[in-house]
Amino acid sequence: PVLDTDMEAVVSTQSTGESKTYDWRDLWSIPGTRSKLVRVLSQFTPHSWTKFDWGYTEDVKRWFAVIGICACIMIMDLNTFYLKAVLWIPPPHPVNVYRCLLILFFGAVALRETYEYMSNPLCKRFGQQSWVALAILITECMIIWKFGYEILTKPFPTHVIVFWVCFVVIILSWSFWNFTYKLPRRKRTSSGRELSECAAEDCAVRSKKSE
Repeated sequence: PVLDTDMEAVVSTQSTGESKTYDWRDLWSIPGTRSKLVRVLSQFTPHSWTKFDWGYTEDVKRWFAVIGICACIMIMDLNTFYLKAVLWIPPPHPVNVYRCLLILFFGAVALRETYEYMSNPLCKRFGQQSWVALAILITECMIIWKFGYEILTKPFPTHVIVFWVCFVVIILSWSFWNFTYKLPRRKRTSSGRELSECAAEDCAVRSKKSE
């Protein structure tokens, strides 16, 4: 639920930025001190917005790729707590803040490269920062496994196991329903509508020629 809320917030922010009207006028031609101040502050806002449409419900490969990306992000967040527990790093230690900031910056670039690889048919290689992020994730998991084997091998509580089993079953059931029933049916409906529109245009052209 938290991940869905974050994704919806990002999408709504992008839509708002795309639909906003930008009026770039000379500063001294803007009336009022407040309007001038707003104009100066808006100078530091983006000139344009790039919309990121992952299309994760339109293709089964993209759907499971997005699930894999979300899983990597959640594991990276979870490693923060495991590393502190396994390596005995106190929470106020600056290395925790440095790690989070580092992940923030290179993670944004890695996610952008991953989107480019998935969306651009001319992009044939995975981005360098994406490989670096994946290597860091694997290295952290190996460190946690080596020094925290006793913690990781503890049995999970029953309610946690039940939750994850239900979650996986729901995801797989929805995926099967969407990509084997809903999506093909929608494609057939759209193709039939396009054929009917073409036929109507053809009839209109023929009627005009006969006249």
